[in-house]
Amino acid sequence: MRLQHCAVMLLGSVAVLLSAQQTMALPDAVVVETRIKEGALSFQAGMKSRHTVKIDYSSRSLSSDFLTGVTNLVGIELGSVRDRFTVYSPIFSGEVASFIMEGQTASAVGVLPNINYRFTITVDRAAREIVVSGCHDGYPSYSVIVGDTEVYSFEQEFLAALFGSCDIVVASRTVKY
Repeated sequence: MRLQHCAVMLLGSVAVLLSAQQTMALPDAVVVETRIKEGALSFQAGMKSRHTVKIDYSSRSLSSDFLTGVTNLVGIELGSVRDRFTVYSPIFSGEVASFIMEGQTASAVGVLPNINYRFTITVDRAAREIVVSGCHDGYPSYSVIVGDTEVYSFEQEFLAALFGSCDIVVASRTVKY
């Protein structure tokens, strides 16, 4: 599968472009993944987006990168469009980092609405806890992962649940990782 890739490092309110690497199983990283799962009414099953925020407690900074999948239409691979993956409102207090992760992408087919989400994240490294709240669409499936631990999971509803914006509210939950 061909993937599109972009990275941004946030230092205070200054954004600096970096060369990015895919992040897997980093204890100081939070990943939000959207994925269409195989099913009777699934369209284009597979990873649709992977948004990673790496936390650097010593420099009190966050770096963010993302990957998006492709849509195959009659043998033609179409990249994603309307990509917007951000991390903002960072707050550091000792071993605690808080921030908001927001993501948006859409199929290049053009008639489908955006896949979007907004999560407020607080990671307490010393307590090995993460607090997650926010919202997302009812389609596709969503996962929030810290290190090797999935701390939030949502199984997709039906394709029509993609219409609207942030229809599924994620109540605040604290999870050990």
